[in-house]
Amino acid sequence: MCNTTIDIEAGIKNIIKEKVAEFQPDVVGISALFNTCYNYLDLISVTCKGVKNNVLIVMGGGIATNLYIQILKDFPHIDALCFGEGEIPLKQLLDADNTEDCFFYSTAWITRNSIKDGRHPQPLFVQDLDEIPFFDYKLMDMNEYKGREADKLSECPNGRQLSIYTSRGCPFNCVFCASSSVHGKTVRFMSVAKVIGEVKKMIDSCNMEVLGIEDDHFLADKNRAKDILRRLCEFKIRVEFPNGMAIYAIDEEIGALLKKAGVTTVSLAMESGSDFVLKKIIDKPLKLDMVKGAVDILRKNDICVHCCIVLGLPGELEKHRDETMQMIFKIGFDWIYFNLAVPVVGSRLYTICKENSYLINDDFSEHNTSKCNIRTPDIDPEYMEEKAYLMNLEANFVHNYNLAIGDYKKASAYLQNIVQTYPSHGLAHYYLAKVYEGLGKSEAVIKPHRDEFLKLVTSNSTWNKYAKIFKLIA
Repeated sequence: MCNTTIDIEAGIKNIIKEKVAEFQPDVVGISALFNTCYNYLDLISVTCKGVKNNVLIVMGGGIATNLYIQILKDFPHIDALCFGEGEIPLKQLLDADNTEDCFFYSTAWITRNSIKDGRHPQPLFVQDLDEIPFFDYKLMDMNEYKGREADKLSECPNGRQLSIYTSRGCPFNCVFCASSSVHGKTVRFMSVAKVIGEVKKMIDSCNMEVLGIEDDHFLADKNRAKDILRRLCEFKIRVEFPNGMAIYAIDEEIGALLKKAGVTTVSLAMESGSDFVLKKIIDKPLKLDMVKGAVDILRKNDICVHCCIVLGLPGELEKHRDETMQMIFKIGFDWIYFNLAVPVVGSRLYTICKENSYLINDDFSEHNTSKCNIRTPDIDPEYMEEKAYLMNLEANFVHNYNLAIGDYKKASAYLQNIVQTYPSHGLAHYYLAKVYEGLGKSEAVIKPHRDEFLKLVTSNSTWNKYAKIFKLIA
């Protein structure tokens, strides 16, 4: 374990100890959505019990719903797990006179006894999302609440950002997604009035400037989505959609309303440019001939268009990755995110990998979008990691769409962001120098980036290799 990890864990322990000692809670709840949370469960639960031995520790989220037997075996300090969504089960628990009775009679709580008795958990969904109370934003330290990556490209990079889910559930069955295992496949909605009321509270209580709508499928009901966007226009804030937006549902009116609502960037959930991968592997109901129309609508409304690509799925071949790159170059996107497939617990992909022994290891800390943890007869993990990075370099730098069409101002915003975030990114310096040349900047502005590129390709074997691959040096 590196010193940085040790320091982070020590910091987390100190914060937990301080908060538990100060608040003296009867119940501590842990939310764990994805695989990478798993290794922190012991640290959190042990630290809490160390301060207050009789505190009840409960846990919810995707991991709790899908790995409950393993969690209760691995982490003895965790007392109970919530299956599915947590509002109703948690209210049952906090209102109960007897904790054990609540765990016994509620279908959504999982304990070691319920597993021993062979009881199968069932979720308790809030069917009418308007019944969920308004959030008390005074409970949050807003100075510690940061915006997402997209804010770095905006005119208000330090804008106070909050998130909202206006719906729950997703009817689709994408192989890598585990959302429906927690929220179900039936989409449930907040009313337009409830959404607007929550946003108004965010603005009045927190001076919110940027609203992130995090729904899995915001456009599931297009008329409702349009009503929400119309109402959001009244607030004069910026609205963003951090998750991918459904391509098929983007029409002229949606595009215009997104612009009026202050949306600057939309990420399209394309996932692949191969019809075979979309239909036979991902099981995604997307026709690729819809993509250009959606991109044109967004561009007409001065909205930056990002695209999400998932690589390394079992069954994917090199020709499918070539088809994806051809599609990217044909359409043109402001930025493309190349993510390696993560076998998220609760997804069909995780089940496929477990059943076929495709997982390289079960260390969940290694399960992230830059690490390939899947090995099949057609997928070599080391090759896939290198391939994904090469695709990223080729699409976002070597054949950068905005640089190619001469939109140097927009290209410079993206490349400056990369240089600021990754100062030793050789190709970012090279192409930022190209962009500055296109903008007619002085040699004093251009030269530092050209020099930094030459320095990196001379001193760093990795950047030397990439520069040669793309013929930037001899």
